[in-house]
Formats: sequence, structure tokens, C-alpha cells
Amino acid sequence: MKTKLTIIILILCAGIANAFAADGQYGLAVDNHIRAQKLVVEIMAANPELVGAGLHCAPPGGAKQAIIASTLNVIGKPSDPEDILHGSTTIAPSTKAPKLGIMLPLHDQSGREIGSLALQFKYQTGGDQVRLLAEATAIRDRVAQQIPNLAELFHSTQ
Repeated sequence: MKTKLTIIILILCAGIANAFAADGQYGLAVDNHIRAQKLVVEIMAANPELVGAGLHCAPPGGAKQAIIASTLNVIGKPSDPEDILHGSTTIAPSTKAPKLGIMLPLHDQSGREIGSLALQFKYQTGGDQVRLLAEATAIRDRVAQQIPNLAELFHSTQ
């Protein structure tokens, strides 16, 4: 049964990726009915300092990492090379808006790295980046406890 579920998930992910590639557009967050999107909505509701959030993962068995859930309408957009972390964290103040972007490795419950978590905090120049990094890490760790494995992020919420 587990093998059949994995195959179904892979077929669905491939179909979604092909649909995005065919028309050159990315998916809408509101139409993204998978567990990963539900987590992004929960993250935003629980953290009023955030102005944005997203999950970057490769589907089970897939090779390319993409945005699988977001507050932006970029579902299916391939991850930029700097968004593929492999154990590192990046902190980037925005030059265009009063926000601080923090990208952290995303883990499942077992501690396995399964992708990246992007968080954008309200931020003014000179603000406390160390405090926001600690908050981002705490958010990431709480989210990890809700992810039994990578495949769970792709399960339908409908």
C-alpha cells in the first residue's frame, strides 16, 4: 500500500509540474490543497511578526526542489540555488521592503533534512536579527514536529 501511495504522489507531482511548465504560470496558494500549504497557513496565523512563509522541497523520489507551499502565488516555482541549503541558514534583510528573510533547513520528526523553510519577518534596519533568528529556529522546530516524513507534506487536505 505504501508503494502505491508513493507512486500516486509522484504521478500527481509530475502532473502538477507539467501543468506549471506548460502554461508558464505558477500555482495559486489558495488552490494548493496539500498538508504543506496548511502548515504555512498555521505558521502565519501563529506568528504575527511574519509577513510571509514558504516551504521548498523536492517531492518524494524527485530530484528538483521547488516551492511546494507559500503565502505567495508561486507554487511549483523551482527553488533558486541559494534556497537549497543543505544544512546552512541564510539571513537576508530586504533592500526593497521592511522585512528580514530567514531561510532554514526544514526537518521531519526524525531530524532528517527534507527541504527549506523560508520566513519573512517584519523588520526595520538596525532591528534585532539575533532575536528573529531564534524565533525562526523555534518556528522551524515546532513545524518539524508536525511532519512525520516528506511524503506527508504532499497529502491532500480535501
